[in-house]
Amino acid sequence: MATEIESLLEYTLNVGASELVITEGAASAVRLAGKVCAIPDAPAVETGSLRNFLNSMEGESGTIMGGPWCGSKWRVHYNRTALGSSAIFRPVLDECPDFTALGVPESMMNLLGIRSGLVVFSGPACSGKTTTATAYVSALCQSGIMRVSLLDPDAEMPVKQGDSLVLENSTGTIPEKMEQALRSGIDLIWLGNFEGQSLIPVLRAAEAGALVVLTVTAGNAVGALDALLSSESLENRDMACNMLASVLKAVVVQRLLPGAQGVVPAWEILYGTQNVASKIRSGEHYTLPSIIAASASEGMMLMDDCLAELVKAGYVSSEDAIRVVSNPARLG
Repeated sequence: MATEIESLLEYTLNVGASELVITEGAASAVRLAGKVCAIPDAPAVETGSLRNFLNSMEGESGTIMGGPWCGSKWRVHYNRTALGSSAIFRPVLDECPDFTALGVPESMMNLLGIRSGLVVFSGPACSGKTTTATAYVSALCQSGIMRVSLLDPDAEMPVKQGDSLVLENSTGTIPEKMEQALRSGIDLIWLGNFEGQSLIPVLRAAEAGALVVLTVTAGNAVGALDALLSSESLENRDMACNMLASVLKAVVVQRLLPGAQGVVPAWEILYGTQNVASKIRSGEHYTLPSIIAASASEGMMLMDDCLAELVKAGYVSSEDAIRVVSNPARLG
């Protein structure tokens, strides 16, 4: 059965899928450019096969780094139930790509000049946000000598450190590690995925002068801000809004769509201008799409406008774009 799972992993790599989804007792599937597609003629994986293959499934759910299988390392998120187990296998790149090689818009080069505050990379699952964020952190580290704290507990790929100095051997919780880093005069903190954490310590680190970079799962800039603020209790929400308004430098949202020559990235870019800060501080960040649409001269970009440009240029089809666009009328 291990051979059968390996054949599914090999199929995932061959078709360029971002994920392999295995549920014991059911047909397996892959995720291609955001679409979940059944694997032709794939038999159901027998109950117990995932546990035997992974050799480590502690608790009811968890995430492990496994492999190499089929020449690649894999990030595996698993769930166990009384009726069987399921797992999502995601291939991991051996090396972080260069930030400038990811097809990012020219206005995103402005991010490389930021030295303090909060930068957020967002997108749905398997949108490439972690790869882009890691490439951004790597570009910063290689741009000069920085003092860096790498606190991503589930790092999918190594950061290219260049001549930068990485703080080692910090202990405790993530907030405690950030506090230790700040006492060491840290310049850059890479947190990885923001989930199940308190936002206040992150904002305090950004207020103290560090550049904090993290990812969050959301489909647009408003959703990303909602995800960050929802981590705080109602009594702390006003304080979190005020702090976030003060330190937010950028939110980058990424999606991947199928194109004629492979996967095509689409972007939404929000910069923390005074107008944006005012809306966040007042709790009216739901109005930000209109500000983004009117602020192209400041480097901002609305996802709908990016999709419209990709369709007009023939990079993606209108049928694929309409699945993720907020206002179909923008596609023309």
